[in-house]
Amino acid sequence: MFTGGGNMMMTTFEAQKQRLLDELTEAHEQIGLIKAQPYPDFKILNYYTDLVRRNTQLVEMIDSHLFGDEQQSSWTG
Repeated sequence: MFTGGGNMMMTTFEAQKQRLLDELTEAHEQIGLIKAQPYPDFKILNYYTDLVRRNTQLVEMIDSHLFGDEQQSSWTG
């Protein structure tokens, strides 16, 4: 039997959330650098914009699963 399995799942989700948040931070930094270029590469800019959108949705889904609706957007602070 799987005693403590719920804690393992929470830890896995929390680790995944942290990885996504780290990627979001990096993506925002890259977007800023790309926009600062005199001739930004729009393919790369679109890539990072899509990454931000996808990771934001995934973090919201993880928060919803972990904490329910009351803390769904807690990471945006």
